Amino acid sequence: MLAWRERRQSQEKLQKVSQTGDAQYAPSLHLQLIELEDDLKRLKGFARRADKVAHKRDVLLPKWLPIVTEYLATLQSAKENDKNAISDNPIFAYCVVWLFDIDDLGQGIELGLKAIELNQPMARSIRRTWAGFISDAVYDWATVQAENGHSIEPYFSQVFKYVANGWKLPEVVAAKYYKFAGLALLRTTNGDVKPTQVGDINRLQQADALLEKAASLHKHAQVKTVRNKIEMRIRALEAYGSQESGSQEPS
Repeated sequence: MLAWRERRQSQEKLQKVSQTGDAQYAPSLHLQLIELEDDLKRLKGFARRADKVAHKRDVLLPKWLPIVTEYLATLQSAKENDKNAISDNPIFAYCVVWLFDIDDLGQGIELGLKAIELNQPMARSIRRTWAGFISDAVYDWATVQAENGHSIEPYFSQVFKYVANGWKLPEVVAAKYYKFAGLALLRTTNGDVKPTQVGDINRLQQADALLEKAASLHKHAQVKTVRNKIEMRIRALEAYGSQESGSQEPS
């Protein structure tokens, strides 16, 4: 009976957290983890991905994210030499994953980078490192955005910076980022990749350099065709520029 009452009180407290956004009502960490396990089991019960995403957005994140925010605030105020201040926090990990699942990339990237900084373990349902998970999630999102003629910023460039300069990812992952960055410079407003529509030689050269880097990282990057088109476009623009310059010379 006591255990049942304890669980009931825990659920009521977490419901208050969800309603108020205030982590002060949260139960003990032990009870939080028990409730988290129950939530994960309930989540598996949804057959459709759309229903899972809606549940994460409308139920799970309002319930758990305030607790994660409070946890991070506590770490921020703790002394740097207090090793006990930083501990494995599966609630933190799952909230980061859920943020990406609902396409809240701004907060997802912010907390994902914090997870890397704090050396937090990845959620046990994900068999990737944080860097691999974040890079894949942002790449998949950016692909959909670009193909529909939408902006990929600021999130693509934000993560590309880490892919290019900090994270030790497999070469194939880094290559696809360089390739995507190069192709992004060649896209029209409707999302098509068309070097023939680019009139800026510097932009074409920048795209080619990124694609060359992709090819150097992974031999199957498949950038040869588009690089040939870039080369032809540059030659055409240079020839046109020479003709224009020649026509303006005094007779």
